[in-house]
Amino acid sequence: MKLASKIAVTLTLTLSGASVLALQPALAKPKSAPEQTQAPANPAQDYILTPAVREAAAAVQTALKTNDFTTASAKLAEAKAAIATDDDKYIVGSLGYELGSSRQDKALQGQSVDLILSSGKASQHMSSDMIWQLYVEQAQSAYEANQFQKAEAGLEQALKIASPNNIQLYPMLVETKVKLGKTPEAIAVLESAIPKMQAANQTIPEAWLKRGVAIAYNAKLQPETLRLCKQWISAYPSNDSWHTSLSIYRDFNRNLDGDATLDILRLTRAVGALSGESEYLLYAQPLYIGYPIEAESVLKEGIQKGVISASDTTVSKWLATARLKVPAAKADLAKAVVRDSKAATGKEAFIDGTLALGAGDYPLAINLYTIAKGKTGVDAELLSLRLGMAQALAGQKDAAKATLANVTGSRSEIAQLWSIYADKHGA
Repeated sequence: MKLASKIAVTLTLTLSGASVLALQPALAKPKSAPEQTQAPANPAQDYILTPAVREAAAAVQTALKTNDFTTASAKLAEAKAAIATDDDKYIVGSLGYELGSSRQDKALQGQSVDLILSSGKASQHMSSDMIWQLYVEQAQSAYEANQFQKAEAGLEQALKIASPNNIQLYPMLVETKVKLGKTPEAIAVLESAIPKMQAANQTIPEAWLKRGVAIAYNAKLQPETLRLCKQWISAYPSNDSWHTSLSIYRDFNRNLDGDATLDILRLTRAVGALSGESEYLLYAQPLYIGYPIEAESVLKEGIQKGVISASDTTVSKWLATARLKVPAAKADLAKAVVRDSKAATGKEAFIDGTLALGAGDYPLAINLYTIAKGKTGVDAELLSLRLGMAQALAGQKDAAKATLANVTGSRSEIAQLWSIYADKHGA
């Protein structure tokens, strides 16, 4: 199975979908004068209406009081046909919304919301909370009807109104923009919601981050995908998040050099997310001759998990070769500090440091990398990365993060991933 198809399987979880909020019924009733806050508005007195609308609207109100929905519907149709002014729109829309709520007629409610909002009169007669809910209902109805441009406009208008519930709107706006083919905007919306949730001391749902990764990855937006992956593994460090994120990194960077590929696989193994025959073989192949201790450990782990077979010709050959070399490698490590301290360059100390890293002797690896750091002849960025890795694996969280923060160039992204490991897993 190709890497991309493996990733897609793990990213099928969507956001909260089209249903965002349950709106209160009849919220669009016009407000009365302050001294009569409990009484319904009287269209004949409180608004400047055309005569035909005034007469029909009064009849609708009378019919609604007695639950005579048949008469109310007929008179509402008369009023709607006679609309000529913004006040007409507002009153007919408000009465239509009340009738639609009473009859559970979503289509009528949606049409009525459109009338109220298009009248331009809502701000004169309704609270901002009520207007906010109207925009949300308009957007929700439009989304369910696949009218995504209308849904987008309604949600964006709602978000302009200060409301503690605005955070609940972001998932539907993200999905709406995806439907409209505005993927970069969708990602920007999702990312803009994250600091708002953090400021409100709310937990960012894993589904948000997971869906954001899926949207960005499917659109081949590499910086956005990796940025969201890092937020995902930081907030929810699990086998799923780590394996998916590191697989995505490898998929976006198919021309990684051997060292970079190994360092990503080492991280995958460190978080317990190494899986699949191809990963174990890709990991062990460059190691079984030069770094036999690590190769043996990796191959034995794969066999114990049942991912690779000891009877496989390739596996048995690599394992046998590695085992023959392990005693000499261990003996070599025992003399490494004294020998490498006297060397003219840091090359031997770096090689031995990586040997110690693969053997799980992280204090020794740190010591040897430190020796190499004071000499010439070593790739400085790779050395800093490996030193930070050893510190992270040794549980030296602060030291690891400080070292990894100094890694620049092509290895900086890998260093950032290891820094997250140090922060989340380092003791």
